[in-house]
Amino acid sequence: MDTTPVAEMVRARLGVRRALPPPEQRRALRGDMPQQELAEIVGVSQQAISHWEAGIRTPRGVFLERYVDALRALRELRDEVRAPA
Repeated sequence: MDTTPVAEMVRARLGVRRALPPPEQRRALRGDMPQQELAEIVGVSQQAISHWEAGIRTPRGVFLERYVDALRALRELRDEVRAPA
């Protein structure tokens, strides 16, 4: 298997894309957090979040990575709340 820095970058980028949930799950993961608040965290406009959640557009580059990280954090928080005490 190729382990050059370029190959590693390609694998990392594809991994992030695969980690992006479908649009309907993106909306559900955001829960009660306003789109504007998530947009500020990710560094994009509220309209970008709206388009990503509607499946009109797909995040790219650094914004894809930030958005996936934010969704992961939201999923972890949701799972912590649901976990039995």
